[in-house]
Amino acid sequence: MDKKIWILGICLVITVGLIAQIAIAGKGGTPGKSDEVIEWSNGFPSGPHFNLNIHGKKQNYQCNSTPGGGSVFVPEYGLAEIQYIQNKKSSVTELTVHDPCAECFDGDPVKVQLPSGEYQVYARILAKPKKTGEERSVIFYPKLIDACNDNETPIDGFGDFINCSDESLIGLGIITKDGLFDKDSQYLERIAPVRGNNKAVNITGMFQWSGWVCNETYDTDGDGEITINDTGDMNGDGNITEVDLQLYLETYCTLFEHEWIFNIADLVVYGWDYNNTGSKLVQVRFYPIETTEFGG
Repeated sequence: MDKKIWILGICLVITVGLIAQIAIAGKGGTPGKSDEVIEWSNGFPSGPHFNLNIHGKKQNYQCNSTPGGGSVFVPEYGLAEIQYIQNKKSSVTELTVHDPCAECFDGDPVKVQLPSGEYQVYARILAKPKKTGEERSVIFYPKLIDACNDNETPIDGFGDFINCSDESLIGLGIITKDGLFDKDSQYLERIAPVRGNNKAVNITGMFQWSGWVCNETYDTDGDGEITINDTGDMNGDGNITEVDLQLYLETYCTLFEHEWIFNIADLVVYGWDYNNTGSKLVQVRFYPIETTEFGG
């Protein structure tokens, strides 16, 4: 049986450098030290964070796919997929770009790995403001791409995995027809004057998900989703109904509510469908919750 995740239902369709050095914004601060976060006039909090710059480029841009840096490259106009990866058993301690180039440049999506842990995430649009009759904006949508667990038998190099293609991994069948992200899209528009900066916005809700997560073995009919066809007569009343489905989920699956999306499995690949209309630069910052005290 295929060991990959099944992503169904409400997840919307679309699509960040090797080591992006952790940045300290504001009045000093030390990685690993708890610092109060105070919102600046640019909308970003101060405090320890990882930086990612998303650059919009012309279709003929010669993108270098070598991993590294703190920047990724997407089309200035059109769609791209940006994948974020977390592996709980990885030794990665810095934001790591595995592929800085969007699929229109090298045939593969952008791939960025975050160190394990939870973050508050902020983003803003920068570079040239729009001119009269011209739009500079971006909209992106979250989606769950892949998730799997270590099968708890010795696997050489599980911590180095950035996808769930290995046959020895345990795939998750994820029930998403009733699942959703706390924030299902984000629109940013560059409208500030040349000497002004658009403020950052908190987009953490795009990384928080509610829904059922089940081992793939509980999809007994192999159709890619768990329905009453998989459950049988759970309550013994002679009928198979939605009541049986609910009992089945409660018995064999785990319900997550407003959960950091990367917590649902050992290895999770989460993505953005990224629709760009003339935007030349979007900044994304990840503030580690474990090492940062966020002021009220």
